[in-house]
Amino acid sequence: MATQQASNEELQKQLEALRQDFAELAKTIKGMSSAYVGEKQAGVQHAAEQAQQQVKESLGKAEAEIKANPFTSMAISFGLGLLIGKLLDR
Repeated sequence: MATQQASNEELQKQLEALRQDFAELAKTIKGMSSAYVGEKQAGVQHAAEQAQQQVKESLGKAEAEIKANPFTSMAISFGLGLLIGKLLDR
């Protein structure tokens, strides 16, 4: 009977140690996943900022080109409008 009780106590100690190990493992995984998400979020934000900057530059170039050649720009816009109208009319 004493051996049975000693075995149960040892089993309880091992189970408690296992619970603690799993708790530590969960904390470690949570920390790692948070760090990974943070890195990826920063990367996405950086890519979005670069895309926004490229769009601004492209719009600036287009605006400068339109100011430099206003009649050509109007003719191109008119032609594109006609083309889109014909495509949508079908």
